[in-house]
Amino acid sequence: MKINPEVFRNYDIRGVVDKDLDAVKVEAIGKAYGAFLRRRKIAHAVVGCDCRLTGDEYKVALIKGMRSAGINIIDIGMVMTQMMYYAQYLYQTNGGVMITASHNPANYNGMKIAIGYSQTTGPEEVLEIKKIIDEEKYYDSPKEGSYEKRDSTEDYYHDVLKRIVLRKKFKVIVDSGHGTTGMYIPEIFRQAGCDVVEKYTKIDGSFPIGTPDPTAKKVMDRVAESVLEEKADLGIAFDGDGDRIGMVDEKGDVLWNDVLVAIFAKEILERFPGSKIIYNTLCSQIVREVIESNGGIPVMWKTGHSFIKAKIAEENAAFGGELSGHFFFADNAYGHDDGSYASLRIMEYLSEKNQTLSQLYKSFPKFISSPEIKIGCPDNKKAKVIKDLSVIFKKDFPDAEITDDTVIPDDDGTRADFEDGMMIFRYSQNGPYITIKFEAKDQAIYDERKRYVKNMLERYPDMIWEDELCVNLESLE
Repeated sequence: MKINPEVFRNYDIRGVVDKDLDAVKVEAIGKAYGAFLRRRKIAHAVVGCDCRLTGDEYKVALIKGMRSAGINIIDIGMVMTQMMYYAQYLYQTNGGVMITASHNPANYNGMKIAIGYSQTTGPEEVLEIKKIIDEEKYYDSPKEGSYEKRDSTEDYYHDVLKRIVLRKKFKVIVDSGHGTTGMYIPEIFRQAGCDVVEKYTKIDGSFPIGTPDPTAKKVMDRVAESVLEEKADLGIAFDGDGDRIGMVDEKGDVLWNDVLVAIFAKEILERFPGSKIIYNTLCSQIVREVIESNGGIPVMWKTGHSFIKAKIAEENAAFGGELSGHFFFADNAYGHDDGSYASLRIMEYLSEKNQTLSQLYKSFPKFISSPEIKIGCPDNKKAKVIKDLSVIFKKDFPDAEITDDTVIPDDDGTRADFEDGMMIFRYSQNGPYITIKFEAKDQAIYDERKRYVKNMLERYPDMIWEDELCVNLESLE
């Protein structure tokens, strides 16, 4: 079976529908994952999908392939990614697949693949699955695996809500962008005691108003407008599969997710002083400063939910988070990313402090900070572009503190830290694009860094400035 090797990414499988992936190829991936599980003496798995238009078709194909390897399947239907992780605990199985392309546009789909409770594949496991397909060394089971459907929704609600106590009633904007979260988030928030105002919660896997991506400024501006119109306490946007969030305060100001990482770090360090907090290289210097000022130990690590989860386990950290909106709580939860739980944790903290969201982070260091900017670049060119760009970058800023693959093994970019902010260039692990972020404490310096970033990128003809994967390019204007 020939499958475009570029769909096998560093921690999941992701590609363009009907070009990179179709039902036949997905069945082969299911057979390979079945063989992968059988090598580990695992014979049970849960499988779910998000609302993408090919989700059900791919789920049927994947399950067919897995059952041919003798894997017993529990089909949990259309769910959020965190519900797949939770179902592993509920049904006691190490195996699990979530069919989703997360924040990629509607013409993409893919799979997040479990290798244990709350743990997903890293580079070695993805390559192992690819090798099984390339060599067609599947596990031919003498008996087909069993199949049953289960609905774990109420169990999931109960499990989340038993961990949360809200001391006030919040008026909350929920913007699902027509993603899967529209089926679940309004209900779980209402059960928690919130007054919910629903925006774009009708499910539509074609994403008619654009990709549900809480890192996109246009999405968050839309939420901010709703917050002000409805006089809400806060607004929350979700990605298509529900494991990531973006947040707006009661004044209509967007909090990029590194600010949320800092808020969660502060809350946890109040209870567990001296804890390690993991954050990715795209995060603002706000995160490090808040962790240190609250007595914690900051640990910066490479981007990717699988990498951050693994680092949390390695360091025995209490919490980890990413600019993209993945948050991992190891104090009172399972340690996987769950947008429902993260949202409710913020509300719980606000109710404990009797503060508004804007009041909560008022004392934080102030930076003028760009959002996460994504620019198209072919998969077979992006690593070379970043490597070449990094050489120039380091020469241009010889006095900066540099973080790259000489500091973090196998890191995918180069970050420069200054006394008053940072800049980073990196290539994405899950799509054909490059990611940039920059910040400063002074507007003139911020504008200077913005010009530098844009000029650097314009040197490379491989950059694609008009592409559906591009996000927040207006921040370079």
